[in-house]
Amino acid sequence: MENSSPKARRIKRRIGTVPRLVLALFIVTSGVLGLVVLQVSQTFGQRSVALVRQNLVDEVAEYERAIGTSTSSNVFIYSKTYLIEHQLNSQKSIVIAIVGHPILGSTGSQGVLPDGPIKNLVYHFPTTTKVLTFSALGVPYLVVATPILISGRPFGVFIATADLSQEITQMHQMLVLVLFEAAIALLFTMGSGYLLLRRVMKTVGGITNAAIGIADGDLSRRIDYSGATDEVGTLAKTFDEMLNRLDEMMEGQKRLLSDVSHQLKTPLTIINGNLELIARSGQVLSQDNIESFEAAKEEITFMSHLIDQLLLLGRTMERDFILRGPVDFRSFMADLYSSSVVIADRNWQYQEPPDLVVEFDAAKVRGALLNLVENAVKVTQMNDVIEISATTRGSVLEISVSDSGPGVPTGMEDAIFARFARGSQPYEKGAGLGLSIVDAVAKAHKGCVVLEVSPYGGARFSMLLPLVMAEIPDGDYEL
Repeated sequence: MENSSPKARRIKRRIGTVPRLVLALFIVTSGVLGLVVLQVSQTFGQRSVALVRQNLVDEVAEYERAIGTSTSSNVFIYSKTYLIEHQLNSQKSIVIAIVGHPILGSTGSQGVLPDGPIKNLVYHFPTTTKVLTFSALGVPYLVVATPILISGRPFGVFIATADLSQEITQMHQMLVLVLFEAAIALLFTMGSGYLLLRRVMKTVGGITNAAIGIADGDLSRRIDYSGATDEVGTLAKTFDEMLNRLDEMMEGQKRLLSDVSHQLKTPLTIINGNLELIARSGQVLSQDNIESFEAAKEEITFMSHLIDQLLLLGRTMERDFILRGPVDFRSFMADLYSSSVVIADRNWQYQEPPDLVVEFDAAKVRGALLNLVENAVKVTQMNDVIEISATTRGSVLEISVSDSGPGVPTGMEDAIFARFARGSQPYEKGAGLGLSIVDAVAKAHKGCVVLEVSPYGGARFSMLLPLVMAEIPDGDYEL
């Protein structure tokens, strides 16, 4: 039994599955492409700097070969000759500082000489080769400095520098290109992923809509899938085959129920007619025969009522079971109360309902509520309380029958709504179909039945229906 209200069962609007999956794909793909772009840019930058560094190291090695085994007296001359004869590109510059001699520098070295790191190397010769980076006037430089050794002692320093502006510019250009390619790849992935997911989810959506239609009682719903024979296609076709078998089974059940019910009504009618003839014949019957006669009449009445309930239950499976129409709710409730008080001598209570004109199947709802009233009569005695009330709660119309009886035994709250289910109390004879019919009528209206403890200590059964207002001319409604 489903005890949630129609409002609680309402399907909330939310972001669809396809947008959520595409968003997830976008996040994952963006993360992966971002890591790839970061790795590529770092690798490119490191390789570019490593190449420049190797070029500077080669400059150092070439200088060392040029001066050969020079002595302290002629190393300055060799160095000066090296700078004159050695050709450098515009990115490189060389600074040579030798003890007791002026500082030598290639073209462009004037821009780096005033800077702290170069100045420090010139006046404080390093003992080993050093590699460092610095910026001068906003220009990044890479520096390789190596000591000039004469007889194993530092006699000066050879400093090779390279302007890294071109490498940084190339790295930025490469980064822009990689980002552009990553964006193209991301757009292609999103587009193809969206189309693929739309195709898959369209079929899944068809299955969902068919399932919703089945839940609403429409067993004729089908997907009619005609796409590729993949996993999704197989699922759709299998779902249709299942619906076909389910529809056939339900139709067979309805036919069986209807045929059996009609076949049973005929002999019961004949038996009842014969009993009526005996009653009108004027024959004098013994007391035992009279009791047997009355017992037979009672059983026939019970069986006829049971067959009518079975037929009604069979009809609840049909799509046109509910015939909605405008209902003057206050008059409807007054008529229900008037029909109830004549059933048995009880302490009947009635709460005035709201003055509304609503829309539902008055005959089916009235029959279901009378089933609740009859159940309340069965579990109560003279002067026990039975209350009929109705109210609105937001978009829900609530009609309740409360009693002061023993209530529903613990653990049977759900079982009592099953067909042919009967409580453990010594109630009057019943078929156990009344609450099943009430539940079926409520669900056919997109509502439900709720069981609670009544204010009088017994049970309180409430039929919750969607509150659908009807706008019609005065007088054109059902009672």
